[in-house]
Amino acid sequence: MKYIYFILIATLFSFTSKAQLTNEIGKISLSVVMPEVMENLDDSQLAKLDTKISQIVTLSGLSDSGYDNNFVIYPKLAVNETNVVEGGMQNITVVNVELSLFIKQVDSNILFSSVSKKISGSASSKELAITNAITKIAVNDPDYKIFIDKSKTKIIAYYEAKCADIIKKSENLIKKQQFEEAFGLLMSVPDAVSCHTQVQATALEAYKGFQKKNCTKQMQLAKNTIATNNYVETLNILSDIDPASPCYKEAQNLAKTIETKVNAEEKKLWDFQMKQYNDSVGLEKQRINAIKDIAVSYYKSQSNNLNYTLIVK
Repeated sequence: MKYIYFILIATLFSFTSKAQLTNEIGKISLSVVMPEVMENLDDSQLAKLDTKISQIVTLSGLSDSGYDNNFVIYPKLAVNETNVVEGGMQNITVVNVELSLFIKQVDSNILFSSVSKKISGSASSKELAITNAITKIAVNDPDYKIFIDKSKTKIIAYYEAKCADIIKKSENLIKKQQFEEAFGLLMSVPDAVSCHTQVQATALEAYKGFQKKNCTKQMQLAKNTIATNNYVETLNILSDIDPASPCYKEAQNLAKTIETKVNAEEKKLWDFQMKQYNDSVGLEKQRINAIKDIAVSYYKSQSNNLNYTLIVK
């Protein structure tokens, strides 16, 4: 499988951003949504605030990069009071700000939870005082964890209530051979939800249909790649063909014709991949990883950029 082949190489070098997103699937996630412009804050301060919110989310055990963007966390920051304290060689500006965080489900526009904290900052100017206040946001504050945990419970309850509908909708997509969208929908269900085993079984069954639909295309692509003498890429394409695919035997035969044309390390990776196919547990894990990879690609192709202004309304 293409995903696994790349992940083996990645362990020697570095993970791709796509792989990182794939590893987040199954976790309850909150996409951090920031405005392009916020009153009293410049770009640098917005970036610092974004980082603080991400830390609050991840310290609570959730992912801050929800790939399907169904649940979001967003801030409002109000500068309530500004005072100048005279004395010494330089006046000091003190600001009192209130940071509010909100968690909302995008599809229904339902607000799940909110929390507000008052923070003060001081410096030689108002701008620097606001920056100082942002740096003082205590990401490990217990109130933030309670806020996140409360929403986590509601998110799980949402999926528990919607799981049957999600599976039914995905099955309708599968009948239409809209496999990518079906995988995206199924993989949005977190591991913590009780129906996750059923969701996974539905996805694995759909993967057989996906392989059947795409194997001819993959074989033709592999043959075209051989014609350019790019044998490593050919093996990479062939490794994406599952043993349950009707093209698997043809793929194996084609691979044998070029095994002597790749170096020892590349051949070792190919042999390792084929060995995994003989392990039923390992094979299922690879299929799940491939499904997650397809789901991530599907959502990335949708270009679902979240609009802060629309979300906060």
